[in-house]
Amino acid sequence: MGVSSGDARVEATVAALAPYGWRDFTDRMVARRVVGAVDRCSVLGLIASLPGTEVGVVWPLDPAEPGDARVDVLARVLRDLPWRRLSLARLCVQLVAALDEWQTGRDAFSADLRR
Repeated sequence: MGVSSGDARVEATVAALAPYGWRDFTDRMVARRVVGAVDRCSVLGLIASLPGTEVGVVWPLDPAEPGDARVDVLARVLRDLPWRRLSLARLCVQLVAALDEWQTGRDAFSADLRR
């Protein structure tokens, strides 16, 4: 399944970076904000899917912890990409796709270890 600009995670990452001069961020700060936005999108989606629940007030986004393995993955992707020349939407599509690819590889590795 491909990632597109209509993906809720992409929209969340765009919203998390758009208010800032994101091209001036370090690759690691972009990665931390993207991971934080994807995580928050997942949590909010889970909460919204539960009958009788309301999301309520959503506080400003906290970037992911610097030691999160996904931050390292995205920082490596950014180092090999002329990301400051991309549109924000295109950058977010590529980073969410990279997270999906990493997760798929991690899941496959875990499945192989269980065998």
